[in-house]
Amino acid sequence: MSTQTSGGDAVPRETTLRSVADQIAALNAHDAPRFAAFFSEDTVLVDPSYPEPLRGRAAIEEDMTSFLGAFPDLRMEVTRTVVGGAEVAVEAVGTGTHTGALVLPAGEIPPTGRSVRFAFAVFDTLDDRGLIAEERRYYDVMSMMAQLGVGQQGAP
Repeated sequence: MSTQTSGGDAVPRETTLRSVADQIAALNAHDAPRFAAFFSEDTVLVDPSYPEPLRGRAAIEEDMTSFLGAFPDLRMEVTRTVVGGAEVAVEAVGTGTHTGALVLPAGEIPPTGRSVRFAFAVFDTLDDRGLIAEERRYYDVMSMMAQLGVGQQGAP
């Protein structure tokens, strides 16, 4: 994992790096409540799978609980972290096997038993307590759907 730093120090760099590592550890432990605890109560999260942003810590926890249900062996490996004051960028690779229903706004995708591997980037803005106030996620949804054997209409 490479790390770069630039800009101010609204949240101490080492604290931010530890938070990223702890949040990924919570994700890899499949602990959705602990993962969601890194977000502020009024956080806003933009994800390419959703037409509207997710709002609030409870929505983040619900989303992660659902995703971990669809991919119960999900693993994220961070390959790069960049910290600049209250801004954080994380690049990672995710892997998992689709053995549970994947619930998306367009509908539910039943388990396919297929494995996925996807590149993932996250851009966070932290509040003055070091919690995530805003997150923007980037990943190739169509590539994931293709790996699952799902067509453009969302049906296998």
